[in-house]
Amino acid sequence: MVPIFIIISNVTLIVSRRDLHTLFYFLGCLSNELSNYALKSLIMQQRPFPSLHPSIESSGMPSNHAQFMGFFCAYTTLFLSIRLSQRSLSRRTTLFIYLLCISTTLIVCYSRVYLLYHTLFQVIVGITVGGLFGTVWFLVVHYALTPIFPRITDSCIGQFLMLQDFTHINNFVQFEYTVVRNHIRIRPEVPM
Repeated sequence: MVPIFIIISNVTLIVSRRDLHTLFYFLGCLSNELSNYALKSLIMQQRPFPSLHPSIESSGMPSNHAQFMGFFCAYTTLFLSIRLSQRSLSRRTTLFIYLLCISTTLIVCYSRVYLLYHTLFQVIVGITVGGLFGTVWFLVVHYALTPIFPRITDSCIGQFLMLQDFTHINNFVQFEYTVVRNHIRIRPEVPM
């Protein structure tokens, strides 16, 4: 269920914030899922006990959940380390998020083996593929796409969709809070 919550959270953030980095993270998640589908179709390795889960028709190699969580963990830790660095989060908060990502990833991967959906090897391959995909995707977004974010937001489509680039805002939470407070101060009272 964790991958579903992550996807729902991403869609919610995209709709409410329209942040390009979040949008490209989500596109990375979808690309990772497509690569998992392609690998499963190519490898076609059976699950460990197909009779225990007769409703599942997909192959077992690599584990989709493990690959998704590997992508999530790699991308998130790189985002914290490189993108946010020490701009807006305390060291303690950053460490907590690292531990939360890693422990959640390990729990999801363990559950796939424990519940007999996958072999340990299928999970290891899944988390490895996802981790590599997440690393490469982050590097592409950070080094190749982020420099063109201003052009994307200034384009006709970017303006129509109201896309935003928060790359140069050190602390988005504080920025948003300050902007809203200032807007409330200068806005005339609206009678109810």
